[in-house]
Amino acid sequence: MIGMFKREKELMLFGLSPNQHSFEGLGLFLFIYIGASLFAAVLTAPTYWLVQFVDSVNSTETTRWLLGKRIDIFYDRLRWVPIILGLPWMMKRCRLFSIRNLGLPLSAKSFSVFAKFWIAGIALSVFVFTFQYFFCNVKLADGFCFDKLLNAAFSALLAGLILGFLEELVMRCLIMRSVYTAFDALSAVVLSSLFFAYKHFKVPNSIWDNLPGGAHNSSWDIGFFVAWYDTVGIAHTFSFMHFAALAMFGAVLAMIYIRTKLLWAPIAMHGGIVFSIQTYRKIFDIGESPNLVYFGSAGMTNGWLALGLLCVIFAALCLWKPKDSAAR
Repeated sequence: MIGMFKREKELMLFGLSPNQHSFEGLGLFLFIYIGASLFAAVLTAPTYWLVQFVDSVNSTETTRWLLGKRIDIFYDRLRWVPIILGLPWMMKRCRLFSIRNLGLPLSAKSFSVFAKFWIAGIALSVFVFTFQYFFCNVKLADGFCFDKLLNAAFSALLAGLILGFLEELVMRCLIMRSVYTAFDALSAVVLSSLFFAYKHFKVPNSIWDNLPGGAHNSSWDIGFFVAWYDTVGIAHTFSFMHFAALAMFGAVLAMIYIRTKLLWAPIAMHGGIVFSIQTYRKIFDIGESPNLVYFGSAGMTNGWLALGLLCVIFAALCLWKPKDSAAR
């Protein structure tokens, strides 16, 4: 088992060899993550006040749309600002400031790998959604037409590419490789996947019920309130199946990166699945059904079928030995 997770130089940070260890990457990540959370906690209320002021002076569709968002959405978006700004600094410190070290070479080989895993993500999604369609309460959305399909597919394509790139850059390239460099490959897969699952549990809806102003409360300390429940929200909404599926999805993406040494591969797999989910949700209406627990509700991480498939794929990836593992 351990032999399957032998460390390799291509995924080590700071130019270290596989027999060396460094906790610097983890320290850099924690610094950015904690700093981003504090940044968002402090600025959530002032940002909401600013939008309220602008709306009172010159109300537009944009300001009304922003004020319609829950306050935790403001927190979440603000937190991404220092994370995105801090990424170049962390990447430079980790010696990842090149497309080659990131695993993002521009070549015919990498394009082929991207295409294969994009198609694999779509195929996996379609397989699960087919079961949902036949065994759950799923029907074509009212007013569906070809133009809507094109619009849905285009917006889903952008969402898949952007979300796949950002999440894989942070979760797999930075976090997983930081753990990989600090400990070992198996720890990197397990710990990064558990963190990936944990971060998908957001602020629970129930906490707004007894809060004056509800989800639009803009008191000066609301950002810290949101930060707390963003941290412990998983304890309020925990679902073993959902957590396990998310963790296994993260483990599959981590193993794809480890086996191919190309970040393009998990980006494509992740992006293909997001593309499929977004398109599916806009074309079909998914109603309540007791079978959703087995087949999920228009997602790849909330049904027992998807969890089982991800476990099988993970096992296959553990056993897979690419002939050209250094695909770069």
